[in-house]
This record gives sequence, structure tokens and C-alpha cells, in this order.
Amino acid sequence: MPADFSQAKSGSFRDKGITSRESEVLQAVLNHLANAEIAASLGISVRTVESHVSNLLTKFDVADRAGLVAAVRAHDDAGPVRIEAPPSLLRMANAGEFVGRFPELQQLHDEWGKVKGGAQRLVLVSGDPGIGKSRLVAEFARQISDNDHPLVIYGRCDEDVAGPFEAVGHALAPYIRAWEPGRLAGELGDLAAELGRIIPNSGIPLPRIPLDATRPDPTITRLRLFDAVTRVLRHASKSSAMLIAIDDLHWAPEPTLLLLKHLMQVEVLERTLIVCSLRSGEVSDALIEFIGDLRRDATPVQIQLGGLHTQEIAQLLGSDVGSVPPREDIFPESVAHEIFTETRGNPLYAGELIRSLGEDGGLRPAGKTDVPHGVKDIVAARVRRLKHETQALLGMAAVLGQEFELSVLQRIAGIDDHTLLEGVEEATQAQLLYDVTGISPGAVERFEFVHAIVRRAIIENISAARVRRIHAAAASALEHLFPHALEERADEIARHLVQAGPITDRQNIVRYLTMAGRAALNSSAAEEGLRYLNQAMMFMDTAQAFDRAELWFQRGLALRTVGRWPDSVASLRSAVDIYAELGDVNAISRTCSAASHTMFWFFRMHEATDLALYGLKMLGSYNGSERGRLLGALSFVHAWSGEYESSAANIHEELDIASRLEDTELRGHGLAMRTMQLPAFLEHREAVSAGYEALEILRHSDDAWTLTSMLGFLNYALVGLGRLDEARAVGAELAPIAVRVGNYAAQQQHTRMNAMIDFFQVGSPVALEKFARRDFSFCHAVGLATLEHSLAWLGLAKFLAGEWEEAKDAYSAALDEEAKTAMVGWGWSALFEVLAYMGDSQAAIALFAEHRNTLPTPGQANTCGSWVAALTAVEGLVVLGEMEQAGELLPAIEECIERTGVVCVEFRGGRLLKRSAAIAAAAAGDWLRAERYFREALQDAESIPHVVERAHTLRFHGKMLLQSGGKASSERALKYLHEARAAYMELAMPRHVAICDVEMQVPRTSNKAAGSVEGMPFKISR
Repeated sequence: MPADFSQAKSGSFRDKGITSRESEVLQAVLNHLANAEIAASLGISVRTVESHVSNLLTKFDVADRAGLVAAVRAHDDAGPVRIEAPPSLLRMANAGEFVGRFPELQQLHDEWGKVKGGAQRLVLVSGDPGIGKSRLVAEFARQISDNDHPLVIYGRCDEDVAGPFEAVGHALAPYIRAWEPGRLAGELGDLAAELGRIIPNSGIPLPRIPLDATRPDPTITRLRLFDAVTRVLRHASKSSAMLIAIDDLHWAPEPTLLLLKHLMQVEVLERTLIVCSLRSGEVSDALIEFIGDLRRDATPVQIQLGGLHTQEIAQLLGSDVGSVPPREDIFPESVAHEIFTETRGNPLYAGELIRSLGEDGGLRPAGKTDVPHGVKDIVAARVRRLKHETQALLGMAAVLGQEFELSVLQRIAGIDDHTLLEGVEEATQAQLLYDVTGISPGAVERFEFVHAIVRRAIIENISAARVRRIHAAAASALEHLFPHALEERADEIARHLVQAGPITDRQNIVRYLTMAGRAALNSSAAEEGLRYLNQAMMFMDTAQAFDRAELWFQRGLALRTVGRWPDSVASLRSAVDIYAELGDVNAISRTCSAASHTMFWFFRMHEATDLALYGLKMLGSYNGSERGRLLGALSFVHAWSGEYESSAANIHEELDIASRLEDTELRGHGLAMRTMQLPAFLEHREAVSAGYEALEILRHSDDAWTLTSMLGFLNYALVGLGRLDEARAVGAELAPIAVRVGNYAAQQQHTRMNAMIDFFQVGSPVALEKFARRDFSFCHAVGLATLEHSLAWLGLAKFLAGEWEEAKDAYSAALDEEAKTAMVGWGWSALFEVLAYMGDSQAAIALFAEHRNTLPTPGQANTCGSWVAALTAVEGLVVLGEMEQAGELLPAIEECIERTGVVCVEFRGGRLLKRSAAIAAAAAGDWLRAERYFREALQDAESIPHVVERAHTLRFHGKMLLQSGGKASSERALKYLHEARAAYMELAMPRHVAICDVEMQVPRTSNKAAGSVEGMPFKISR
């Protein structure tokens, strides 16, 4: 039932009686969506949307949508969002007198002082169970709340995890609840819906994500969620200093730890102190890694708590009002010592023991006190004092979890309200439970055990058979109470079904574990999702065919997200086999596309091809849009496998299907694939044309992944065409979307092109080397198989810096990486060039002979590697004095210029094609053609601008003029060489300075025939 906010405080939108569904419609209106778009996004009819809009107009007393937007926006400057300190935290702080811990409190206050000055700090409070970690944090929160009025948000991780981000969701819920819908939409935009993934049952009117909506890669969703949380917290920290307290971090699932790590790494939360408590001896591998990473990056302050001293126990003993009546024959010091000896100063144990002694009617004489052995016995003794009905109720509640919903407990127990409340009130008065129900109208009644140790002690006194039956009853209760939210509650239901063991339906276990895994993936918790799905595999033998297929599919996505590519593909193949038996065309298409995606973005082309073909085979004669998308994927794979004809044919067929079906979005997909296909053959001009047309379509679609992928290729194709202003504009559009959807490949293409543009303009070898190393690390971090480019940029940086031996090593490594691809040519030609400059003619000529067959074939499309091999090798051949072979490359280079429209090779430092053509023409003795190409190359270098290529062009042009003879030519040649030398000096390229010096000193003989020019080759000593 929609939450009704009619009882909220005055001055809020909620006092207008806006329901949660109306709030969703309102946020869509604020985002300027039409009624049809709202209906599609919310999964309701247009008529229903119109009804909601009409209600909103009435409630806001406005005439139209524009007035509605204006009315909502008028509240945007209503001041900062304020909330009270979390009641549960303050309740802990007020639970009796706080004793001891003065040094630890001072440490926290010291960190708080830094935070008030604008810093972001992290404190980890660790110690044994019951040692007082939570109480210390609560007392600190109380003190700063009294003095500084900060924003305090509080969450707690649970041993029985209800969700991958449970602690964060509980922490954020009160703050999000305090926002007006308009301000929420304005601050977060479409990211507001992501918050619903971590606080699904809060009663907060967040936009809903339809369960059947197209879901992006889980990594994309995780980044969107992290972005949404970061924006909320950044917004919160602007109005006041903020304390984020997270309790029991030792139980945090890995997704929560990744989010906390993200918050500390991005360092955007000014004036924020994050305090996390954790148990010293209960750390998972994920938590160990998390703390290790923090020690390297964020340097957290660590506070290790020990037990209280005897004097502090005595203070605790005296403060427990009514527990120990004063007696003349009792010495408080001796009692405190006995309690300290029994509990080793653990505040929880000591407090329970003091309370137990008080309930027994006071202390007996010192030395005769019957001290229980451990908190388990203490708790058991206290529970036994309760009514039998309350004891049974507590047992059921303990099985439900550390925190539980009252409605679920009531259904399991099968009791009326009076009996339920009587038992809960008795347990609360006995300080075993406390009420943690929120204050919003849509909040759910929830209670929590005062400590996890208390709950465990209760469970251990229940038989295993009874525990199993309570779990089974809990699963059934959740199903009946929340029939429309099974996806959101699937992890809870699955946990109870698994714990119920043999008395539950195994098919149900598979169904709910798969559902829980899917929900975790959609909440950016791939590791948690994989855990659920692997657990489901243990029960798969009894599942129906569709459930088995869905399990394999979701597991494949989870494995892909955590980087286990071969396992992912195997799992997806198993899924598609079952879908094929079922004849599910849509499922076959999505599964093969996902599997092929896994491979081709990481340039494992043979596997990607096999998967796409397998999907097409399974589709048989089906000729709908699903076939078109698979053909597009296959086209991309074929292109980067060097297969031009089949790639072009696949794109043509996809576009034909789009035309026949009048499917605009499929046409956009096909054009995007063309944009991504053509650069494999350096055909940037046609790629850009297709890209701009695809952009007009994809901007209005939901396929952000294809959009960003296409923009990445469009970005670097524009750089190759020398259209840098357009490339910057495309990059500006690409960057935020690529980050939001987690498209690492598109992000890398954008980053690479930004670095190339910077290199063109500045020409710094040092900056280029730094970029190359960062790029190399990024490839390793995210698994992208494009390391050859990183290594080649490192080789280029070393070559320009005059470190030629290091350049050779980097180029050799790049060649090894390139051998794994179909784009051979980039690597060997760069290594050949540096060997030529080093004077190692034997090794250079041998390398050229070995790879000569990869040079471009005239009159046809050639791979980008093949074209670049000719453009690069011509310079090495001239350096070696191999003029005839260099001149023979001129037709291929001219064909490349004409066919592709490329001005500079963006992935190899921006080598100018017309400079290569000029060098080849000069080697062939065609001075007039060489002169024309040199002039055009110089114009290209100056218009881009490209400072390094300008210097290279001047140097080779000067060299040619010296060869061609004539006084005027010689004077112009020396002028060009002097300009080149000055540029090389400024760019810190010492070897190139020396080359210019040699060129200006070597006497020239005019009218030498090609191949016998004096001064060739360049053999510069190291």
C-alpha cells in the first residue's frame, strides 16, 4: 500500500497528502518527462499517470505542469536538511553512566577538530565483544551533538546480512526521508532511484526501478549507486560537520567495504568523520584487505579498546541504581575486584553480572558471591525469569535476526496483538530488546536485541529441530506478508529456507537464492550475489528447467563482474543451452550477447566470435531485432579480427532488419557498431559519419552502454582526423556517462585521447611517460587487454627522451602483446624504427623481412595495424638508407590518405600521414611531390597543433632540401633544421638535437640519385 504522508509535520510537501506513487510521478515531472515516458518508466498506464498529475495539480493548487514545477522548485532554497541524532545511538549513550575511556574519547575529539577544519577522517575502534566499542562511539556522538550540533548518521552491520548495503541504507534512510521530493530529484536526477536498492523497505518515496527493466552490467549499477551515495553525503557535509558511525564492521559484506573504501578514496566528503567499530578477532578476508588498503591510502586512526580497570568497575557498580543495595558488611572495592576478576573488565559482562546480582536480591557477603561463569549463563538466567510465552517469543525473534519486524514475528507466533505486545514489552523492560521503529509514516515496526551476544545465548538454548521449523515459518511468513516485494526480500527468504534444511522445498531454495543473487547484482554487490548463486547450485538438481537456466545466466554475470572470465562464459553457455531447449528467443539473445560482450571488450576475439555465432545458430530462422543485435556484435568482433568483408556484411544485415522492422533503436545500434567497426581498418572518416548519426538516435534511448562505447570510438576517430575541437566536445559528453555506467573501455579511450591532445600541444616526453604508466596500470586494474598501446606510448616517450635502449625494450614488449591480436603492424614497425635510429641495421632489416607480409595490400581495406606499419616503416627505411624500399611504400601511404581521411595516427603519438608521404616521395626522388607533402604536413602540424610532429617535419624537410641541392634550398634547409633543433631543445629531446647538428654539419652534394645520398643513414652514438 502506498505510503501516505498526510500526517507529516507542517511546512513539508508531505502535509499535502502526497502518496509514494504520486511522489514518483512528481519526480518524473520535475525531470521533464512526458506522461507516456513516465508510464513506461513506472510500469503503469498513461491514464493512471494523468490521474496522478491531476491530483498533484489539485494538491499544489496550480493550473498546469509548469506551475507544479515552479511550486516545487520554490522549496529548493529552503535551507539545509536537518535531522535529529539517531535515537538508537542516543539510547546507548543514555544507558547509565559512562565510565572511563578518557584517552580514547580525546582521540576522537582530536579527529573531530580536524574535521571541523574541513578534513575527511576515518577512525577504526576495535576490541573484543562487549568491550564498549558502540558505547564509546555513542558517548562521543552525544558529546559533539550537545556542543557542535553536527549531522549524525548511524548504521549497523548485522551478522545475518539482510542486504549488501544494509548498514549504509539504515544510516542514510533518516536523512533521505527528510528531503523534499523536488530537492532529492534536483540533487540526484536519475540516480535517486539507485538509493532504493539499499533502502528498499524504508517507506521513502524513491523512484522505483521496474523489475523487468533492462539492467546494465552490475559494475555499472555499483558505480551509479556509489555516485548516488557520494552525492547525498557530499550534500549533507555542506551544511554542517558530519559524523558517520558504522557499528560491527566485522560483519560488513564486501560491497559495504567497497563503498566505504570508495568514500575514503574520492575524498569529496569535506568536514566528515567516519567512525567504524569492529571486533578484533572476527575479521574476514575482505575486511583484512579493506584495512590493508586503507593503511596504504587513507591512514585511518585506530583505537584498540581493552577492559575497564577495577576503579572503573567500582564506578560502574555504584552507578547501577537499584541493582546493589548498600550493606554495611560489603566493601565496594572487594566486590569490584571480584567482578573484574570474573569479567576481565569487559563492560557488557560486568554490567550483566551487576544487574544479575541485583535481581537476585543483592550481594551476599564478599567471598560467598555465586558469580555466573560467562555472559551466556547470565542471559539464560535472566530469560528464565520471564513468562514462558515471552521466552518462546524471544526464541523466535532470535532466529529471525539481530533486528526483526514485529509483523513477521507475530505471524510466526500466531498470536494476537495483545499477547504480542505483552511479550515484547516484558522483554524490553528486561533490557533484552529495544524498539528501533523509525518515525516516518511509512516506517515498519522493528525491534532489536540489545547485543548480538544476548541473541546468540538465546539461540543456543533452543533445539536444532525447533530452530529449523522457526526458519521455515519465517520464510513462509515473509512470502505471505510481502507478495509484491519478493525480489527485495529474497535474501531473507532464501536464508531462512536454507537454514530450515530438510523440512523445506528444494525448488523454492533455488528460486529464492537465484532471486537474491540477481537482486544483489542489481545492487552492485557482485560478490554477495555470487555467494547466493553458488549456494543455489547445491540445490539445482530438483529445479525446473527455466530456473536452472536463470541460475546459470545470473551466475555468469556475477562471475564476469568479479573478473572470472572463463568461468563466466562457461556458465553463460550452460544457460543458453537450456534456453535453446525451451525455445526462449529473447533469453538466447541476451545470454549470447552478454557472453560475447565479456570476450570482445577484452579482445579475446575467437571466443567472442564463437559465442555470437552460437547465439545466431540457436536463433535459427528467427529474424527479429535480437538477431540484429547479435549480428552487430559479430560485426564488431569480425572487424577487430581483421575480417572486413564479413564485418561489413553483418552490419548491412543488421541495418536491413532495422529498416524492415522500422526499429529506430536497432538502427542506432547498427550505426554504433559501424562506428566501432571501421576504425579497425583506420577508416575514420566513414566512422565519424556513422557515429554522428548513431548519436542522434542513442541519445534518446536507454542503451547507455552502446552509447558510451560508440562515443569512445568516435572520440578517437575525430582525433585521428585532426578535428580536435569536435573530439573535445564528444569527450565532454562521453566522460560523465561512461563513469556513471561503468564503461571502462570508453573511459580509457577518452582518457587516452585527452592525453594525446595534451601531448600534441605540449610535447613533453616526461608527461607522456607518466600517462603511459598510468594507462598500463589501468589496463591491469580493470582487465582491459590493450596493453600494447600503453607499452608503445612508453616506448615513444623513451625514444623522444633519448633513452633508446629503454625504448627498444618497451616496443619489444608491445610487440609481444600485439601478437595476440589481429592488428599486427603497430608494434614491429615502431621497434624497427628505433632499431634503425640505434644503428642496428642487421636486427632492423631482419625484423622488416619477417613482417613485410603485414604491409598494406593496394586496392582494398587493410587493418589499422597494416596501414600504420607502412607509415612508420618508411622513416626507419630512410634512416637505414634503404631508399628504394622506402619509395616503394609511397602508393600505399597515398592510398591510406585518400581512403581513410586520417590526418594523424592518434594511437601512435599523432604521426602525420603527410609527413610519411613526404619522406617516401623524397626517398623515391620525387622532390616536387615531397615538397608539396612537406608543406601540407607542416600546415597540419600547426593547425592541430602538434609541436613534436612540427619539429620532425621541419627536420626531414630540411634534410630533403639539402639533398635536392641549390643555394636557396640549402639556406631554407638550414633555417628548417635550426628551427627543428630549437624545438627539440625546448622539448628536452637530446638525441634529436644531435641529429640536427649532424645534418647541419654534413656536406651535401646536389642532385644525388635516390638511394645514394650522402649523410645516410643516421647512426647516432649513444
